[in-house]
Amino acid sequence: MNRKITFNLKVFAVATIISSLVTFGFYSNEARKEVYYLCGNLSKDTSYSSVIRQLNTINLSEYRVEELWQGKRIIHSSKLNFHLFRCNIEFNTEEKVTSVSYN
Repeated sequence: MNRKITFNLKVFAVATIISSLVTFGFYSNEARKEVYYLCGNLSKDTSYSSVIRQLNTINLSEYRVEELWQGKRIIHSSKLNFHLFRCNIEFNTEEKVTSVSYN
């Protein structure tokens, strides 16, 4: 009887781990797509306010704004994929997009 309980606990533990990995993989991929598609949605001369408005719709990723001497930079990425996929958006002093790159 004790062996059966141990076996059932092992099966349950393995099933839980596999389920967790599949769920993490799904959300990680969705976060990657969120960064990719929002980055692809931006073009030169897009206003800063428009970019912020679009970025405020994100669910699985985050962004930060850096103040630079020649303007601003927004870095958009996600913790769910360990910030491996990033969108760098650079603005000039008139707050217009000058470059967008997806890494």
